[in-house]
Formats: sequence, C-alpha cells, structure tokens
Amino acid sequence: MVVTVHFVDSNSQLLRKISSFSQITSHKGDLIGKEIEIVLHDWGIDRILTINVDNAFANDLVVKYVKRKLKSWQVDGTLLGGKFLHLRCCAHIINLIVGEGLTELKGSVTSIRNAVRYVKSSPARENRFKKCVEHEKIKSKGSVVLDVVTRWNFTCLMLSSAFKFRKAFERLEEEDEHYRNYFKEDVDGSGNTRPPKPEDWNNASVFVQFLEIFKDATMKFSASLTVTSNLYFHRVSTMQSLSKSQDSDSMLSAMAKKMKTKFDKYWGSVENMNKLLIIAVVLDPRYKLDYGGVCFFV
Repeated sequence: MVVTVHFVDSNSQLLRKISSFSQITSHKGDLIGKEIEIVLHDWGIDRILTINVDNAFANDLVVKYVKRKLKSWQVDGTLLGGKFLHLRCCAHIINLIVGEGLTELKGSVTSIRNAVRYVKSSPARENRFKKCVEHEKIKSKGSVVLDVVTRWNFTCLMLSSAFKFRKAFERLEEEDEHYRNYFKEDVDGSGNTRPPKPEDWNNASVFVQFLEIFKDATMKFSASLTVTSNLYFHRVSTMQSLSKSQDSDSMLSAMAKKMKTKFDKYWGSVENMNKLLIIAVVLDPRYKLDYGGVCFFV
C-alpha cells in the first residue's frame, strides 16, 4: 500500500510526497485504517482535508476508521468535522463507467485484442505483419500496442492504433494460415474464435471517437504536479451531457445507457458528490458560481 500526501507549503507551492510504501497482510478496512494511522503518527500529520481512495468497499471502512481516530485526538484532526473526508478517485469512477459501456463491445474488442496479441507474441509474427503493412502501403508510424485489460484507456489506445493498420490485419488473414488457426484455439478462453470482421473495426472506430472526452478527463484527473480539483465539475458535466445524447446510433445508445446507470451511482445528483469539489470550481476565478448554476439547471 502506498500513502501519498498532497499539500501546500509555506511558499504556496503544491507538493506531492510518498510517505509510506508497505505490504499489507489483509484488505480489511480497519487493518488498512490502522496502517494509515501509523503513517500519520510517524510523520506528525495532525490535520487532513480529504482521503482520496478508489471505490473498493473496504475503503469505505478505511475512511470511517481514520475519521473516528482523527476526531478522537485532543485536537480534532479533521476539517469541517470530517464531513467531506472521503473523496472517491474520479479516474477510477471513469474506469468503472466506461467498463460498463465496454460490455456492449466485448466481442469486437476481444477479436481485435487477440489479433494484436498474435502479432506481438513473437518477432517472426511481427515481421510478417510489417510486410503486410508495407504491401498495403500504410504510412502510419509506430505499431500496434497490446492493452492492459483492467485499464480502459489502454484498451482505447490499442483499438486506436490497431484501426490504423486495419488493412494489414485483413491481408494477414488472407495470407497467414497460422493467424487464422490462432483464433480457432480460443487462446483467451472467451469463446471468440474469429479474426476481426468489418463490423468489429467499425465498432472500434466509433468507440474510440465516443470515448475521447472520457480519455481526456482521465488524463486531466491523473495529473500529479498540478491542481486537479477545479477541473472536476465541468468535466463531469460534459460527460453527463455526452452520455445523454447518443440516441442516433443503436450501439452507442446501448453503451450510453449502461454508462449512465453507473454514472448516476456516483455523480447522478449533488448528494452523491463531494461538495469540496464543487467549491473548488467556485473558487476558480474562470468559473465561479455562474458555471455551477448553468450545470445544475440546464
């Protein structure tokens, strides 16, 4: 477990420090909470504004434990009574939202992933693929990349890069018997035993374009050397608007509905939001109160 602290020093400089890197023996909330308590004592940290964690259920118990201990100190270690102590990781919430929509494209994503996996599995296969790229006169630089299945933005990157080499994959299917047989082996146990078809490539193209705003928000939220709290509210509002406006395409509509359900669980109402993130937008001189009013009432 890594504990990272973010704070502003006496010179008004935003700093980020790793204060602990330790192995935990259990994922029970109280035990993790005790580890965080030890870190606070070791570093003499006695005031905390928020604890930013992902959305695992155990983390709800972690925050409750730490809040209880902070409030029991001689001087209450929480701010605002700890009412807004629990801050859910926005990047992780986006990961959950997009992951819900990805289930609509599971077959297409799996076919393309297996095609990329075949190419990247050996130098000989990659060389054969490069020859297909040359024969198709594809000018795109770089190559295909294999994703990390637990991170949707890497899946987005994989689909985007693979789409540029679509014709090379189609040529590979025509010329390489090993490539065709590779799919018959059901290499990932998914039951998907076919190379990518035209509809898979079309789905990938639409998917990547649709999720560009989510990808951008993830990158913005994941910044570590700049303030990100003031970016939260208008990014969330944009994502909410996008998820409501996909009625013209049946596939996107099905994706958007699933994503909207997950979105509403965390950000569907003001009551579900950490109010400090809304305050951060109000304090940003570019937006102030007017922006919040527009987003709430449109």
